[in-house]
Parts: sequence; structure tokens; C-alpha cells
Amino acid sequence: MSSIKTQISQALITKLADVTALKYRAFDTIKLQSSDFQEWELPAVQIIDLGEQNIHEVRQAKKQWTIALEIILGPLTASTPTQTDLWDLMETIENTLFTNPNLGITGVIHMQLLGSSTDLHFMLPYYLGRIELLIEYRQPLLGAC
Repeated sequence: MSSIKTQISQALITKLADVTALKYRAFDTIKLQSSDFQEWELPAVQIIDLGEQNIHEVRQAKKQWTIALEIILGPLTASTPTQTDLWDLMETIENTLFTNPNLGITGVIHMQLLGSSTDLHFMLPYYLGRIELLIEYRQPLLGAC
């Protein structure tokens, strides 16, 4: 059976398939540079692990996992993307994900939107957006506490 993090990531990727503008969705194979993307893969989204906090409870851990959705918007065939394009795509992604904040996964309590940011100058002609999420879930622990 897959880890709960894998289940959560797969559920996010499945939900992001509803955002038809996205051409590439990944959590397991992360591309590190804009040049790693082919034009036909853009816009893209990748799930980045930012860390986890644990609260030990009897026979389980209540975990708060922070992730970032990295959105990459690049030059499209006929035009260069705009900041408005990035904002609109990010809002669509947020609205899509929060139709089911526990992702339909047993043990997931809820998902919280922590914030977002954009970078329009770092990797021109690519625009980057980042949506940070906190996913709270319970994970059984083995052994007596």
C-alpha cells in the first residue's frame, strides 16, 4: 500500500486533471529548470514537499504536511504569458482543489491554503506561481505509546 503522502499527492494530481489548461502535472519526477520543460508541457504544475510537523497522539500521529504547488507558465505558440494569465490559472487551481478539502482520503482531516506568490522576472520568459498548502492528517503508529 502506498504511503499517505503518495495517496495525497496522487489525489491532488487527479483533481488537477480537472484544470484542463494544465498540460503537465507531477509530484514524483520534479523538473528543476525551465529548460527541462517542452513547450507542449506548459502550463505545468509540480508538487514540492516543504516539510512536516508531527503531534504525537495515542497510537497515532497528527501530521501537518506543508507542500507547494509550483505553477510554470511559459511562452505559448502565439503569445507570451501575462501576470493576469498566471493569477487566473492559480485561482482556478485553488478553486478546483478546495471542492473537496479532505481529498476523499481516510485520515485526511483537511487542507488549508497558506498563501501564494508569483515571480515574473526570475526565469523569463517563464512565469512562476507558488501556492502553499497545509494538509492535516492522522497516521496510525505501531506499538504502545
